[in-house]
Amino acid sequence: MTKLRPPVSFEQAITRIAGALGWPEVARIVNRGERAVRDWSDPDSQAAPTIDQAFALDLAFVAAGGGETPFHAVYALRLDLEASASNGIDRLRADVAAAAKEVGEAISALVLACDSNATPADRARAMQEGQEGLEALTRAMADLNVPPGTLTR
Repeated sequence: MTKLRPPVSFEQAITRIAGALGWPEVARIVNRGERAVRDWSDPDSQAAPTIDQAFALDLAFVAAGGGETPFHAVYALRLDLEASASNGIDRLRADVAAAAKEVGEAISALVLACDSNATPADRARAMQEGQEGLEALTRAMADLNVPPGTLTR
């Protein structure tokens, strides 16, 4: 039976890395047994990688073409979520409105970047707008003040 892994969790991050690299390679990178690293993906286990191990795995994931760093992404988002206590519905509304604006601008810039006549500057603008959209969404999500692991099936 496959266990559900909470979204925005370190269990989900290691599962994603192992999906790209394989459990034997994950174990080799951190010099641990395969069973030990598999325990890191179990939401019912207290086992977890050290910061240095997570760092090494994020680097290996990126080197393998995986894109963003799973442990870093979870850590950064959870830190934002935990550090930002709920500031009430007014702040949530304001941040949702800002997110809608920024994400709309990001989508517009991305559509322009898809044009066959798009320039490197158009693509750079799309990257910038996309980053601003992600930051605005993160602020709005932090305002929800939902503890990690709350969403389950």
